[in-house]
Amino acid sequence: MQVFGSSGVRGVAGEELTPPFVGQVAAAAGTQLDTESVAIARDTRTTGRLFADAAASALAAIGCDVHRLGIVPTPGAQAYAERTGVPVVVITASHNPPEYNGVKLVGANGVELPQTTLERIEERLLAEDFTLVGYDAVGSHREVDDAPERYVDALLDRLASEGHRERIADADLTVALDPGHGAGCLTSPEFFRELGCRVVTVNAQPDGHFPGRNPEPVAANLGDLRRLVGATDADLGIAHD
Repeated sequence: MQVFGSSGVRGVAGEELTPPFVGQVAAAAGTQLDTESVAIARDTRTTGRLFADAAASALAAIGCDVHRLGIVPTPGAQAYAERTGVPVVVITASHNPPEYNGVKLVGANGVELPQTTLERIEERLLAEDFTLVGYDAVGSHREVDDAPERYVDALLDRLASEGHRERIADADLTVALDPGHGAGCLTSPEFFRELGCRVVTVNAQPDGHFPGRNPEPVAANLGDLRRLVGATDADLGIAHD
């Protein structure tokens, strides 16, 4: 494939990745998936809202209703798709530096789209094979404000149903978290607190400039977390990209 890689489309914002291009990717995906509604999620990158707006406009222009999830981790977007049956366009560049952004496509079953589907979407994208609808058929927009909370609740319910939640609470754990200023800032601290853990954090403020560290959670970038684990005698240290 010329456009899609193993994790979707990524590039430097304003260079390889532009709002018109993101809009075309969204329009091609919405057309190929032949769906009435598409959700859009994003991470904390400074260009996230810009690209989410471009995707939302393009999807509405081909007649899709748009669910705006706001900032939510990719697994949370996948959980939304699985729960509602609505595919999701995720605006994220994962562990790449802050100047990057990207597009990841999640199917209505909550799983990233298979290569065969991505190939068909890419064919539509390159051929600009999507049709704009008339003024009376454009898609609607609605804000979904509780996607992060619903994701955390679903995780907690799953652990409770399997008998793990009580055991974790009884363990009296201290968990050190480094969400790396990403979307996990909105979910991980609350998740572990609800499990009964003592939670200490670093780099836990959403900030698309990633001032605390490079987004890739490799050993060279996790000095703050290592020091936090040692200073608090934490039982576990967790870092996100």
